[in-house]
Amino acid sequence: MKWTEDMDARLLHSMIEESRIDNRVDGSWTSQAYSNIVDHLHSSGYVAVTKNNVKNRQKVLKDKWREVHDLFSGLSGFAWNPVSMTFHAEDEVWMDLIQSRPTAAKWRVNSIKHYDLMVELWAADRATGRGVRTARQARRQRVGPRVSVDLNQNIEYIPEQPDWKRYRDPTPPSPPPSVDEYSP
Repeated sequence: MKWTEDMDARLLHSMIEESRIDNRVDGSWTSQAYSNIVDHLHSSGYVAVTKNNVKNRQKVLKDKWREVHDLFSGLSGFAWNPVSMTFHAEDEVWMDLIQSRPTAAKWRVNSIKHYDLMVELWAADRATGRGVRTARQARRQRVGPRVSVDLNQNIEYIPEQPDWKRYRDPTPPSPPPSVDEYSP
């Protein structure tokens, strides 16, 4: 299937809507979300679109977005231009980037259609690298310092058992049922 720019826009808008109504759990779409997305595309005139087409197109779009997002996030000197749908920077900034990462050259001339929609859809799920810890670091933080406990330390202290016979319930007892109450 050949996807058009209009199809991509409708797909992304539909995905954003499904995400807003919580049909996306831990970054994965529910069956209901896929059904709603396909229905939306069908009602827009794209009746040949299937759930597998949606899954495959999402992968293509997300891979493209991930490449661009990972390349430009955190770089200074670049600004997103929503009109031309490209990243802009001074020539020398571009040259420095292309020298260090030659694959970035294509993004100087190629537009990234619907980048703003993809950011809205996937940026919150993207790991930033902040707060990264090894398993050992996480375990230490969770467990805290090791504490030594001597189970024989207070062996002589045995708490007294409460005297339940002297305990008085604060609610008064109910009167016993009368036979007359249950008679016809």
